[in-house]
Amino acid sequence: MILVAHWRRLLGLALSFVTLTNPASGITTTRFHFKLNQLYEVSVGLEGLRGTPVAFGDFSGNQKTDLLVTSTDQTTLELWEWYPADKVFIHKESADIKLGKDMWISNVIPGDFNMDGKLDVLVQGAKAKTPSGSFTKDEVPMWLYLGDGDVGFRLTETLDSGAGALPFAFDYSGDGAVDLLGVPFDTSSAEFSNSIAVWAGNPNASAGNNPTSTDTDTDNSKGQEDQKLFSLAAFDSASLNTTEMCKPASPHSNAFVDLDGDCLADLFIVCEGGEEYQIWRNSGTGFEYSQNGKLPSNAGPVSFADVNADGSLDMVIPILGQSQIYIVYNEQRPLCVGTRKNNSNCRDYKRICEADPNFLFALKNAQIIDVSKFWAGESLLDTVDGLVGFQGPPAIRLGDTNLDGHPDMVFVTKKSSSGKDNRIRILRSIECSEASSDGKASGCKAASGTNNIEQRGFTPVKDGVAVLEKLGGAQDVTLLDLDSTGTVDLLIHFRDAQGNQRLTAIYNNFFTDAFFIKAQACPTANSGKHVRSYSGYVPGVSFKYLLVSDSGVKHVAQAVQVPQTAYRALFTPYTVIGIGRTNNYIEDFSVGSTSQLGRNVKSFEGLIPNSQVVVFPVNTTSDWRLELYMNRSESTPYILATLLSSMFVLGITVFALGALERKADKKEKERTLHSINFDAL
Repeated sequence: MILVAHWRRLLGLALSFVTLTNPASGITTTRFHFKLNQLYEVSVGLEGLRGTPVAFGDFSGNQKTDLLVTSTDQTTLELWEWYPADKVFIHKESADIKLGKDMWISNVIPGDFNMDGKLDVLVQGAKAKTPSGSFTKDEVPMWLYLGDGDVGFRLTETLDSGAGALPFAFDYSGDGAVDLLGVPFDTSSAEFSNSIAVWAGNPNASAGNNPTSTDTDTDNSKGQEDQKLFSLAAFDSASLNTTEMCKPASPHSNAFVDLDGDCLADLFIVCEGGEEYQIWRNSGTGFEYSQNGKLPSNAGPVSFADVNADGSLDMVIPILGQSQIYIVYNEQRPLCVGTRKNNSNCRDYKRICEADPNFLFALKNAQIIDVSKFWAGESLLDTVDGLVGFQGPPAIRLGDTNLDGHPDMVFVTKKSSSGKDNRIRILRSIECSEASSDGKASGCKAASGTNNIEQRGFTPVKDGVAVLEKLGGAQDVTLLDLDSTGTVDLLIHFRDAQGNQRLTAIYNNFFTDAFFIKAQACPTANSGKHVRSYSGYVPGVSFKYLLVSDSGVKHVAQAVQVPQTAYRALFTPYTVIGIGRTNNYIEDFSVGSTSQLGRNVKSFEGLIPNSQVVVFPVNTTSDWRLELYMNRSESTPYILATLLSSMFVLGITVFALGALERKADKKEKERTLHSINFDAL
């Protein structure tokens, strides 16, 4: 009986193993295969594409990342679906969105705006105001297209126009729906006299079920006056502080991201003029003014990442047209882990999502990296050529290319105004001790100050990047996981010799001896039930993890999901988080949503490294759903075959021993019966 019980337990284990490695789920084995430790340019079906990438999404809900591209003239939005079996993007022509006359696409915000489990797109554009075709920089028209997950999109609503700066996505009401923050074009109403407004999302509006015209020449979709999916409202502060929100810069790098450490996304606003910013803290019941600060002169788009892996998000700021990159570290109370555990000011690592209201970004303490030290004569690219309605430069892309737990930098440099010498460069994060002994690395300071802030060194990646050296005319770069294996690959937007806008994919085949977690938080359908919808995203979700490294030291870090959505931010729906080397499970994986109705932070224990985590926060309760998909490596079939073979041998052994035991019992009974009968005689 004991052997049979073990047999059943092993059978259940095998079935669980098969389920977790189901080819239809999450991470797959349809990967690229290369032998050398380097980057490779791969053919993924984009050779004939002429256009500019604007966003990523999951159109069919298969957990694969599709690409949204604008045509060369910026009048058509194209959907390129990823087919994992063939490892190519294929243009889905039925999903093309064509704008009306004298209108252009400048930005796209993907999401599930009516929470039906299907990918929708909010198109932001520009309108011509003169017969010559020049566009107005003042008005930002916006159109909402709802997707069906099969054929394409349909125009559902024309939103109230914005003015100047592009509105960006956040969660204003704490209901998990996507709202927009910006400046309304029509400020004649006293309600919008302070120039800041919210396009409040209403996923339950019946407009989402009423097909309308597919032509954007109309000023408003009919029959939607009372039931719009987005309605304009004034932005109200949650505090008694009289400070007003500043007017956003145009362009800007406004973000919805956790800055005080409580796992609730706050508002980061770059003010008009681009020389300072405001931070509005999310109190759980609304947004209240927290602090402001200065930005460096000629600052470009601000990016956010946990540069020094201390559990808080830092700023990375490029200086336009120059060669400097500023890292402004988030100075907040550290968690008592690693070298910070002896700090008298640290907090217990179990309070991983506790706010520090005294957090600070001090520009005077910024770490400055000089790119020209690594690549002589090169400076950071300050503009993207030939785009209507888009005046912004490319941002510094932050991603963990070697999965060591510290994000690296990927960016575009230039040598001349012609653009032909533009190149993609990579700076890899290293420890300060390594940087001090490496003459090619940037300098950094050891941990210092009350909060024990540790800096990171950065060294240029020059081995294995020959493909980047050959590729000139680069305009922008973004990071994604091409073949769903947990690596950070590159998608490069460049101009060819004829001036055409092109795309190419670069596969990251750098050998890594480290692990990752691929995380994504998806919205819950308006029915309030758990629905497996992977097409939308919850804006500003925070991920914090705590684990023990292979050296026995506790390690904590933070990542964020889609913090920015304006000016072609180009974030994928998921977040690839490098966790370095470890022989253990992840002790604590905390996810912070923006819910004001239910629980907004949930911790999960014992997650397996090298897996994909999909979280469905339920806005009205604390009963969240988590799905874990294991990374199926090339050895998975052999492991499964070994397991099944072992089970087969064990099963034969169990039944053979059982048969022998029954036979022995039968003989024993016969012997006993014979003895009784003999005694009776």
